[in-house]
Amino acid sequence: VTTLEVRIAVIGNVDSGKSTLVGVLTKGQLDNGRGSSRSLVFRHRHEIESGRTSSVSQQVMGFSASGEITNYVTGIARPATQQEVVKNSSKMLTFIDLAGHEHYLKTTIFGMTGALPDYGMLMLGANMGVQRMTKEHLGIALALNLPFFLVVTKIDIAPVHILKQTMKKMRGILKSRNVNKMPFRVKNMGDVLSVVKSIHGGRVVPVFRVSNVTGEGLD
Repeated sequence: VTTLEVRIAVIGNVDSGKSTLVGVLTKGQLDNGRGSSRSLVFRHRHEIESGRTSSVSQQVMGFSASGEITNYVTGIARPATQQEVVKNSSKMLTFIDLAGHEHYLKTTIFGMTGALPDYGMLMLGANMGVQRMTKEHLGIALALNLPFFLVVTKIDIAPVHILKQTMKKMRGILKSRNVNKMPFRVKNMGDVLSVVKSIHGGRVVPVFRVSNVTGEGLD
C-alpha cells in the first residue's frame, strides 16, 4: 500500500518557533515556554545547547485511514517513533525543519530545493516582528514558485499592539507589487476548507496564529 505524503519546508527567521512547532505537532506535547518541545526534534548537541537549528531535520506526522493522528495513538505513555508512525499511517506530513540563522542560509536553500517540498510553512514570531531573514526565506519560496502559508507564533506573549504591528507589516509585504499575494486569516475549520481549494492557485496565503504553550490555534 502506498502512503500519501505531503512535504512541508519549515522556514522563517531564527527564534520564530519553527522547531518548537514541529515538536509540538509531531510529539503531541505543548511547549513549556522554555523550548522543551524543540529539544525533542534537534539532531545535534550544539543545537540543544544553543536552541537553534543548524541542519536539515525531517519529522513526520501521520494519519490513519480514519483520520487519527498516529503520532499520539499508541496506547503507551510516549510519542510514537518515526518508524511506528510510518508503519501505522496511510497519509503522512513530513516537516523539513530548516535553519533560520543567516549563517546557515546555504543549508536552508539546500533543504528547500533538494528535499522537494510541496509547500512552505513561513513562520513569524509575533513578538519579534518581520526580520530580514523572514524576507529572505519568503523570497526563496517565491523564486521556487512554492505554495506557502504563514504561521504567526508566540501570540501568548506578544503585546496586542506589537502583534497588530507585525500582522500589518507582513500583510503589506504579501500584498506588495513584487509579491502580489492575498493573505487570508484562518480562524476555524470552515476557513481551512476554503483555503485548501485556493492555495494551489498561488495567490492566496493562509495565515494562522498559534501558541505552542497554550495550544491556541494549533488544531
